[in-house]
Amino acid sequence: MDVSTITAYLEHKLPKATGLEVAGLRRISGGASRETWSLDATWQEGGSRSERGFIVRRDPEASLLDTERHVEFQVYSALQSTEVPVPEVLWLEEESQWLDRPFFVMERLPGEASAQVVIADGAADAIARQKVQVLAQIHAFDWEGGGLAGLRRPDVPQDSPDVEIAHWERIMREEALEPQPALEMAIAWMRASKPAPERIALVHGDYRTGNFLVHEGRITGVLDWEMVHLGDPMEDIAWVCLRSWRWAGDALVGGLLSRDEFYRQYEGAAGVEIDRAAVHFWEVLGNVKLAVIFLTGARSFIEGRSKDAMHAFTAHLNPDIELEILRLIE
Repeated sequence: MDVSTITAYLEHKLPKATGLEVAGLRRISGGASRETWSLDATWQEGGSRSERGFIVRRDPEASLLDTERHVEFQVYSALQSTEVPVPEVLWLEEESQWLDRPFFVMERLPGEASAQVVIADGAADAIARQKVQVLAQIHAFDWEGGGLAGLRRPDVPQDSPDVEIAHWERIMREEALEPQPALEMAIAWMRASKPAPERIALVHGDYRTGNFLVHEGRITGVLDWEMVHLGDPMEDIAWVCLRSWRWAGDALVGGLLSRDEFYRQYEGAAGVEIDRAAVHFWEVLGNVKLAVIFLTGARSFIEGRSKDAMHAFTAHLNPDIELEILRLIE
């Protein structure tokens, strides 16, 4: 993507703009399934000067995980008028005529998404509280009234574990380059250890420190909804607590607060009691999910669909994840 192509696109979408100029075009690192680009645009319209920052989420040539862009766009749209902070989404392009691949455009919010930056912020305690509150708000969202009933979902709450086991097992079998005994053991364990959820909620699917923006001591936007679906809210609770997100070498969830404190704050914010046994199940599934995502990255690299060194590196992360799985199911 270059300045001339994105300028031509914005001129098409803003027909009343004159003298439109694009600056600061750069790719932002991170993201499992889409490229993220940031840019600034200025133009004249109606006798005044306008300036706005945009984010472009473009499909990559190959990714860690194939997801549907229209689903992410739909969820951002549904959450616009809620307490969940999300950027305004502007345009969804399903064809490749403008930027070689499908993409969507949204506003750029202020803040940093880096986990290290968030944790280093002087307001880490306040960020931790907001992180919990926002998660409770996501789980309280009226997904039926909000137009999200078409997301991947179980027919009844008790089917949530089966739906997610089947989803990630299918991807594992499609993407694995060699036998996966630890993952096979985990799948067998999960089938024998399923909880019985009592409700269906909107599940972010990748809610963790680093997937929300922080600016001046507050969360300004929740990002990366590629894995969003409907299911057991305990799935998000477990994902937050994965050992992979405790990379600081301590026991703090997402580098911010203890698991017990996280549970306590969530129960207070959501008005529900956390099912510890269900969280344990979903923690196993979360590790399986992470391992399967990394398998897709490794396959993309080996097959030459990706030249991203990160995709090659993911293959070296799975042994530690497999050890965590075996620890959890022993």
